[in-house]
Amino acid sequence: MPQAIPREIVSELLESLNHANQQESRRPEQAIHVSEITSLPAFAYEKLRNIVDYKEENLLRKNAIRRFLKRKFLLPQDNLESIIASELIRELILSRYVPNDSVSESLVSNLAQLLNKYYALFNEVRQRGCNIPRWREQLLGLTAVECDNLIVSPQKRLAYTTLATKLIRPTLDFSSLTTSADAQNVQLILIVERVLNRADRDILNYYLLLHYYPNWFNLDKLAAVQYLAPQIPQLLQAFAKISNDKLGKRLIPIVKKLLVPVVILRQMLSRYTGRIDELIRQPQKLEQQIRSTYQQYWLDTRRRIRRKGFHAMAYIFITKIVLAILLELPYEQFVLGHINYLPLGINLLFPPLLMLIITLLIKSPDKQNEEKSIAGTNELVYGQTSNFYTSKRLTDKSPRIWAKLFYALLYTLTITASFSAILFVLWRLGFNVLSAALFIFFISLVSFFGINLRQQARQLKVISGRETITSFIIDFFSFPIIAFGRWLSNTFDRYNFFVFILDFMFEIPFKTILRIIEDWFHFLKEKKEEIL
Repeated sequence: MPQAIPREIVSELLESLNHANQQESRRPEQAIHVSEITSLPAFAYEKLRNIVDYKEENLLRKNAIRRFLKRKFLLPQDNLESIIASELIRELILSRYVPNDSVSESLVSNLAQLLNKYYALFNEVRQRGCNIPRWREQLLGLTAVECDNLIVSPQKRLAYTTLATKLIRPTLDFSSLTTSADAQNVQLILIVERVLNRADRDILNYYLLLHYYPNWFNLDKLAAVQYLAPQIPQLLQAFAKISNDKLGKRLIPIVKKLLVPVVILRQMLSRYTGRIDELIRQPQKLEQQIRSTYQQYWLDTRRRIRRKGFHAMAYIFITKIVLAILLELPYEQFVLGHINYLPLGINLLFPPLLMLIITLLIKSPDKQNEEKSIAGTNELVYGQTSNFYTSKRLTDKSPRIWAKLFYALLYTLTITASFSAILFVLWRLGFNVLSAALFIFFISLVSFFGINLRQQARQLKVISGRETITSFIIDFFSFPIIAFGRWLSNTFDRYNFFVFILDFMFEIPFKTILRIIEDWFHFLKEKKEEIL
C-alpha cells in the first residue's frame, strides 16, 4: 500500500512535538527534590481549594503561581528573589503541579532574575501611580504566565496554536474589513488560544505583551523599568480594547468549528503509543485511530463535565447552607417572626437539582457530526478536499441605529418578562425579599455554569443543531438569566468569601508550616549523610 505524505504544517507540528518530547525526557543532574510526606497535605489542600474556586485544569498551576506571587509582591523585598524563586518551585512540587526531581536547581537563578525584573516594574508603576482598575492583578498575571512558561515549557501548546492559525487563516476572507492584517492575525491567535487552549486573560495579555514588545525577554531590571513602566497604563488599556474587539467575537463561532479536527488530532497524538510518523503515512490506520480517539474523547468529556457538575453542585449546596445559617434563618426568625420552610427548602435543593438536570441532559454528537469531523481531520492531515475548510467571508456590516434601539428595547422587555415571571411564582410560593433574591442569585449562577458545561460538550460539534419553537422560547426567556449569572460569576470571583478565607487566613500559615517541616526534613537528611 503506497504511503501518504502529510501536509507541511503537520510535519512542522510533529517536528516541534518531537523536540519538546526530547527536552522533557532529559532529567536534570541536580534536580530539586521535596519530601513526599509534606507533599501529601499540600496536594490535598490544592484539591480542596480548586473545588471552592474551580478553574480550568490547564490554568491551575499558573493560578497557584499567581497566588504565591500575590503574597510576595504585596510585602517589601530586600534582594530575596533567589530565595523566593526557590520557594516557588518547591511549593509547586509540593502541590504536585510539577513532578518531583524534574526541575533543575540552575533554573532558580533564571527565575530569580525574572522575578527581580517584574518586581522592579511593579514598584515603579506603584510609585508613578496608575488609574487602570486592577492593574496590580494584571501585572501579577503577566508575571505568573512568564514564570509558568519558564518552569514548564509551553512548546507543545504553542505548536498546536501555530498549526491552528496556519490552517485557519487562509480560510478567512477579511477583504471587506477595514482593520489591518496585523490586527486580524492577532484576533485570530487570541481566539485560537481561548478556544483551543482555554487561555484566560493573563495568558492573552502575555501574548499581546510579547507581540508588541518582542524584546521584553532581553531586558534587565533597569531597562524594564525605564522602557515599560511609563507605558503600562496605555498598554493595559490597549490590552482591554484588543480583547474586547468586535472582530474577535465574530470569529469565535467560526473558529470553534474549524478547530474540531485540531482538537481530535491533538488528543490522538497525545494518547497514541506507537511511532507517529509511521501512523501518519498510513491513511486507513490513521482514520481508525482518529475514529477511536473521537469516541473516547467524547466519553472523557462527558466524565469531565459530570465531575465539574458535581463540584458545582457541592459548592452551591455548601454555599447555600452557609447563607441560610448566616442570613435567611436569622432574617426570618428575628425580622419576620417566623420561619417559612417551603422557600427555605426550595432554595436549598432546587439550584443543585437544576445543575444535576442540566448535566445529565447533555447529549453526545450524532453520527453525521462524527463523520464530518473525521473528514475534516483527514483534510487537516493530508489536504484532502472534504469542504470542511471552505472560505468564510467576514464583513464590517453592523445594525443601523434604529435597529440597535429596537434590539435594546426588545432585550429590556425580555429581561422584564423573565424576572417578572420568576418573581410572580416566588411570591405565590411565599418567598420573602431575601429568599427571593437568593433564589435568583443561585439560579442565575447555575444557569451560567450549565451553559459553560454545555459549551464544553459541544467542543466536537461541527454541525449546527436545528432551531425549534420550543428552543427559541427557552432561549428567549433564559438568556437574561444567563447574562446576569455571567455578571455575578465575574463579580463573585473577585469577592469570593471562601477563597478569601483560604488564601489569607489559612493558606499563608499552612504553607509556612509545610515549608518549615520541609526544611527540617532537608536538614535531617544532610546530617544523616554527614554521619554516614
